[in-house]
Amino acid sequence: MSTQTVVYLHGFASSPQGTKARYLQAKLGALPGVAFHVPDFNPTPRDFEYMTTTGLIDRLRQYVLDHGWQRLLLIGSSYGGLIALHYAQRFGGVERMLLLAPGLAWLSGGLSAEALAEWERAGSAPIPHPAFGREVPVRYDLQVDGRRYLDRIAPPTPLLIIHGQQDETVPVEHSREYAGHYPDRVQLIEVQAGHDLSAHLELIWQHTQGFLLGGSEGPAQGR
Repeated sequence: MSTQTVVYLHGFASSPQGTKARYLQAKLGALPGVAFHVPDFNPTPRDFEYMTTTGLIDRLRQYVLDHGWQRLLLIGSSYGGLIALHYAQRFGGVERMLLLAPGLAWLSGGLSAEALAEWERAGSAPIPHPAFGREVPVRYDLQVDGRRYLDRIAPPTPLLIIHGQQDETVPVEHSREYAGHYPDRVQLIEVQAGHDLSAHLELIWQHTQGFLLGGSEGPAQGR
């Protein structure tokens, strides 16, 4: 039996210790023929401070090369969804993707023009990071680099999106428009939730098994 490699890409200010990552680790770790990996995008506060979207895509590429993988299944949560999309487009080798409340384009953290101007003036801004238990500064370079990712790209591989209808961080309308524009490649499942989908872990597991691992076409789009 060949091994299926699943890589989980955590969100902004998250870590491999997040609820969804730990849940999937327990579930997938019990399956034969499946290798589950969660690279830590921010292993230290300094990594978090100087991170950029391009840097995270490159970090994922190096992670894949270090392991010698040829084919991947990606799960991208929030900001990790943006990384997954651009990695797959740039480097290929991704068979399917499951995206959870994904950022499909750079959204500047939802900050106002005034907040962005202050961030630029100061050069960095403090962000609470649960994994470190404190605020960590993030350089304005993140915003500068993020402007390279303002336009949504075509899905480079079949993908399924699970998105909360009450999401105020990444509005579900973004996923609706994306799925509507690419109905042959993108499936959208909407749930009663905000940005945190932890109340829907069983649903996520169902589609990890059926769509991601099984390669099924999954359910029709629906709300």
